[in-house]
Amino acid sequence: MIDACVKSLRDSRLGQIIVVLGHREAEIRSRLAGSGVEFAINPDYKLGMLSSVKTALSQIGPQTTAVLIALVDQPMVTAEIINQLIDAYEKGDKRVGLPTYEGRHGHPIILSRDFEEEIMRLEDLSPDGLRTLINGHRDEILEVPVNSAAVIDDIDRPEDYERLSKQVEPIYASRKWHP
Repeated sequence: MIDACVKSLRDSRLGQIIVVLGHREAEIRSRLAGSGVEFAINPDYKLGMLSSVKTALSQIGPQTTAVLIALVDQPMVTAEIINQLIDAYEKGDKRVGLPTYEGRHGHPIILSRDFEEEIMRLEDLSPDGLRTLINGHRDEILEVPVNSAAVIDDIDRPEDYERLSKQVEPIYASRKWHP
């Protein structure tokens, strides 16, 4: 799964790619050896996804003006979808880019770096996480319609993993990274 996610990120127009590690850090770091990504270690990963976002923000380069936040449980999000989102964000005048499929918001999302301080002030254990920020800036949202359910399809249950891993398996049959 992580190979598919990282490959899509690498094949996209993104510059710096930071993979935030916590649980099973050594195993995942080894798995991604040679993939060209940077690693950030989140010692507080048990506090939830927002703590990982904060960990990554503390490591991004000073020239970065926006960040794309991708989830590791969406292996069918392609580089084309990522690039479509980046292109729309760059052409638009909004500070939040959200892909939509059939009217539903999905991931990955793009946030202006202007939100960094506000994100850092959010409570890690908040059940709403970044939704709090996004809901507070509805007038700043650029919705980007995509032609793929991949942006709303993630792994929440074992049957989701089973279904998506079967779709990814033919593409990434080997257990080693393929640059």
